[in-house]
Amino acid sequence: MVEHEVILEKEEEKPKLDTKALVGDLLYSAIKGIGGIALKGLGDLRVEGAENIPIIGKAILTTLSKNVFRDMLVISQLTGRKVHFMLHPKIMAYPIAGQLLKTIGMIRGTKDKEDMEPIDNVFRILNEKGDLVAMTPEAKLERDIQVKSMAGIIKFAVAGKSPIIPLAIHTEQTKLFNLIPIPGLRVKVGNPISVTSKLTREKYRAERYELAEELLNIIENLRIIPENEEENDN
Repeated sequence: MVEHEVILEKEEEKPKLDTKALVGDLLYSAIKGIGGIALKGLGDLRVEGAENIPIIGKAILTTLSKNVFRDMLVISQLTGRKVHFMLHPKIMAYPIAGQLLKTIGMIRGTKDKEDMEPIDNVFRILNEKGDLVAMTPEAKLERDIQVKSMAGIIKFAVAGKSPIIPLAIHTEQTKLFNLIPIPGLRVKVGNPISVTSKLTREKYRAERYELAEELLNIIENLRIIPENEEENDN
């Protein structure tokens, strides 16, 4: 009698559900949804050029931010996709707010040249997930600091092989329900800008800073306010 050995195939292990990521996505969607209702209903949010943000694939969104939390909420409305914002380390250090922001997918900016964690996070989001990242230097910074920050964003774009999408957020006077004067929110998204790999090399530093200046000019031109409109971005 010949015995037949029966080999039982192991059941394929099912991928584990990432509960933390799921909670973060649900929370992000909830905040985005509630914020969108408020921005459109009470802020008269209007967007031009949203089609410039890719439906799939990675990209870096950038603007000069006058109010980081408002602008973060506004930018989240420009696409159905999740946007991971790089925020100042001080913001992410707040015990409650920082943890909440981390949970919904926001990432900390670099503290110094030796701080590699934020850089690794950006590369993971761009190269592994193929997602969207937003980097928004503050409008109150001196021009040379803005240029330096934008030059840094260009380096991220080169390393992540991602286009940079400039956008502008501003306000213009309008009327809520055609009755109440309010500063209506306006967003204009520019065309994606590709960057060449050579711009990260030290000998092309001047060209990198020239592109950074050009990006700032593009953002400023996007936010040109119609004549006779009184701006109020506070």
